[in-house]
Amino acid sequence: MNTPHEDTVVARFFAPAKAALTAAKSKRECKSYPDHDFIFGGIGRVIAVVQSGRDWVQRLQAQMNSGVTVATFFQALGSTRRHRLTQEVATHVRDQVDQDCDASNDPLAEHPELDGFEVYASDGHYQAAATHTKPVEGKIQAQGSFFSLNLRSHSLSLLDIGRPKNKKEHDMSALKRLTPAELRLGAKAKTKVIHVYDRAGIDYHQWFKWKTKGIYFISREKANSRPLVIGEIPIEDDPRNTGVLSDERIGVFAGVMIRRIRYQDPASGEIFSFITNEFTLPPGLIAFLYKLRWDVEKSFDEKKNKLQENKAWATSDEAKSQQAHFVCMAHNLLVLLERKLEREEGLRDDKLYKKRLKRMEQIEKKIRAADRTPNPMVLKCNRITQRSLQFIRWLRNAIESLTSWCDGVAQLRPLMAKYLS
Repeated sequence: MNTPHEDTVVARFFAPAKAALTAAKSKRECKSYPDHDFIFGGIGRVIAVVQSGRDWVQRLQAQMNSGVTVATFFQALGSTRRHRLTQEVATHVRDQVDQDCDASNDPLAEHPELDGFEVYASDGHYQAAATHTKPVEGKIQAQGSFFSLNLRSHSLSLLDIGRPKNKKEHDMSALKRLTPAELRLGAKAKTKVIHVYDRAGIDYHQWFKWKTKGIYFISREKANSRPLVIGEIPIEDDPRNTGVLSDERIGVFAGVMIRRIRYQDPASGEIFSFITNEFTLPPGLIAFLYKLRWDVEKSFDEKKNKLQENKAWATSDEAKSQQAHFVCMAHNLLVLLERKLEREEGLRDDKLYKKRLKRMEQIEKKIRAADRTPNPMVLKCNRITQRSLQFIRWLRNAIESLTSWCDGVAQLRPLMAKYLS
């Protein structure tokens, strides 16, 4: 996929990936299908709306003057060397998102207790299997991938793909397969790492092991849990603890002690039980981190419904992993482009911010009407967690037409102010 040197929207969008490819150690000279074309083609396929790999190759040949063929495209997806390259470029782009994040982008920056922590919302996500996927015991398994969304910077990373044997692989089976270094996602030695996971990530004994490596989990207690309450910690007078009912220490498995926080949602009145192997953070902050877990679900929704990435591209593990890395790269490049537009052009998606602000005002009224107190962290958090479809359509059109940056910004400005009518 060609990316021109002129000051176009496509050039600026792909610039972080270009820098990552330049620095990559796994790149090689390949005249028939250059690494540059492969990396930008993979990202481009996520952004574009295409029906199949053949559809994408045909577009590349017609629109981008590419010499790629169906055979070379799928061979590259199955290549071990290209897989290493894709992983390397994806990590570099993710790091650029993390480094570009400052306090204005980070909803956790104002909490000093989280200094020295990296916090991720992690989860498994499934899509339809590739066309030629072989059945396992007579059934074709959906393709699973396990992602982590950085709740500070909003960068997206791949933990691993699902590797089912006889049936769909459970999340904890995949997590146990990973090394502590892989779960730490490149965090420095003294940095603690929190994964906020749904109930599929619960394994108390494994949590105890991971804690020795600086890895912590936050989840919701299973309905059938019957723990022994060991003690209860007084709740400090801190506005962030609004809604917290109790902060307990419970025994759950073979002498393993876990922390349980009972919290009442001020809006719905529903009571939640959060569990964690982290014992130092304020209980209200633990509850808030779990609420932010919804961000990763919104990222999956964007992937599925706006980018229309609903099916595996090919059958090999290398291809499945590369596709997931391309999804992460597309997400991270979108985040970087959004920040560039706001920082350099004063452009942000105001219609989404206004919509969210109106929704939060309605929630606060509901809380007050129920004679409850809103949690200030929830009311204050006003980060947009996915792009509007208008923004994504604008980018698709700008890539296809090689729109100049100046013209692209002019075209985008009214789309960020209101929805098309």
